Amino acid sequence: MKNLIKLIENHRPGISLEQDFFCDKKIFEADIEHIWGKEWLFAGFEAQIPNSGDYVLYNLSNESVIIIRGNEGQLHAHFNTCRHRGSIICTAEKGNARNLICPYHCWVYEKNGDLKAARLMPKDFDKTEYGLKSVHLETLDGLIFICLANSPKPFTSISTEFQPYLEPFEFANAKIARQDRYECHGNWKLFAQNFRECYHCGPAHPEYCNAVVGANLMEDDELSDYLEESKNNWRKKGLAINAVNINNNSSHYAVRYPLRRGVKSYSLDGNPVSSLMGRHVDYDNGVVGLVTFPNFWLDAVSDYAWAMRITPKDATSCFVDITFLVDKDAIEGKDYKLNTLTQFWDITGGQDWELIKNNQKGIETDSYSPGPYANVEEEVKVFDNWYISKLKLSLNPKREE
Repeated sequence: MKNLIKLIENHRPGISLEQDFFCDKKIFEADIEHIWGKEWLFAGFEAQIPNSGDYVLYNLSNESVIIIRGNEGQLHAHFNTCRHRGSIICTAEKGNARNLICPYHCWVYEKNGDLKAARLMPKDFDKTEYGLKSVHLETLDGLIFICLANSPKPFTSISTEFQPYLEPFEFANAKIARQDRYECHGNWKLFAQNFRECYHCGPAHPEYCNAVVGANLMEDDELSDYLEESKNNWRKKGLAINAVNINNNSSHYAVRYPLRRGVKSYSLDGNPVSSLMGRHVDYDNGVVGLVTFPNFWLDAVSDYAWAMRITPKDATSCFVDITFLVDKDAIEGKDYKLNTLTQFWDITGGQDWELIKNNQKGIETDSYSPGPYANVEEEVKVFDNWYISKLKLSLNPKREE
């Protein structure tokens, strides 16, 4: 811990983080405890568990959380640990369960976590004292967030500022078109940094730059007038346009930005790839970008959404879960073709996984030393400042921000 404190004290704003922040096992464990164990984490979409008894697991480090839909449609989150002798209860990552039954000694739990039956226990055994330990859970227009902390910070700032952006998509009733999982070589902070700057977009993402005006960082004059024109158009439609920025006290970001003129969707040819999503009435609504540190990114256009969930595996690798969502009534083969729907982000995501892998490999070398950020990497500086400030506050809670 002394090494971590020293690294924090020596961090220079505007200079990339020291090697140990990306490679050291002890610092990784501190990240899990002080960042991932205290922040609100994106766990998935309600559309993954539409029916009573449907469940998914969210696994992080040595913790496992069951997220299950109850009999009345409500969602519950419990630690996936039997209160008898500690066995995990759900062994499959997703499924449907009438009751949650421990596979070891068959203790039976209700979906809400109450202990229903404990076979062969004494007559004076009090089942009410041995329900599953609950996990804080919040839903927001179809998005599911959990927090492992005993006393999480309020969720209201996220919900209040995200809701206007989410409402037109109706994610609570959306259809999941495809889900993928990748295991990528890279510390979780490299993913956060990569997806907060477009310094790399011009050289690395030609498809993305063809879709998004200004992504190549060479169109400032054109972008200013076009952005104002787009905002006026969106304002008339009643769409959210006020950007939400991350600071040391918040962990979320929201923005709407335009696609190029004539580009209707995130696709290789710029044409729509599915029917309009939710309450959208046309394709001229730009891109909604949402972020919550440490693990959630979403880009949504009028006809589909792409969401990314990052989960650290260890100090130098992560699991990346990608979800593609379309309108609830969209029919594959009629309203969308799956390959066409996903190919833009299949290409762009693959480019990013390679960039992050190369970044991690370079940081791991003996010759690595921190370097200066460019002015266009301002949001990477914001992330670093957020990260360092969270560690400082957690390690010394009496410290004034």
